[in-house]
Amino acid sequence: MPPKAVISKEKVLNVAFEIVRGQGIEVLSARSIAQRLKCSTQPIYSMYASMEELKDDVYNRAIDFALARMKQHCNEKNAAAMNLAIGCLLFAQEEKGLFQALYLSDYRKQFLERNTDKLNEELFVAFLQIDNRLSELEERKAKTIFLKLVTYWLGIGTRINTNTIELDIDEATEMLEEMYKMLTSKEGLL
Repeated sequence: MPPKAVISKEKVLNVAFEIVRGQGIEVLSARSIAQRLKCSTQPIYSMYASMEELKDDVYNRAIDFALARMKQHCNEKNAAAMNLAIGCLLFAQEEKGLFQALYLSDYRKQFLERNTDKLNEELFVAFLQIDNRLSELEERKAKTIFLKLVTYWLGIGTRINTNTIELDIDEATEMLEEMYKMLTSKEGLL
């Protein structure tokens, strides 16, 4: 008889993350994970007390992954804040399942009822650090600019993610640049 495959918590989390990455968080279940691991659901429930606990771990990993991907975009001709916004659009385009899990899923609301909005908090901190002029503003004004910009790019990102608009990244970038200039100009930063 061949030895049993060892199923670790990390292996369960890796498989769960890949399911969400490819298909979204709605399809994640103990059964879908067990099928990929070629085991019963018992090892999954022995490592996680509930699917909610597992989904929270997957969601946190998705946040970390998203932040890293969003911060990768760098074009010297752009302001750093614009590079971050473009990185967000590229994430929406390239990581459909994760984008939908993090921004469009019903699970997002459930997650935020139990946890802080780490994704937006991290993006806001990065937003302040990458444009010195923003740190000169009072926090309320900076958060207002951030909220408006995030709402705008999230709308564009959602349309790109769901293929409901024919818009390439260069066109989307131009739209974001216009919005960023308007928002910062309104606050007297240009």
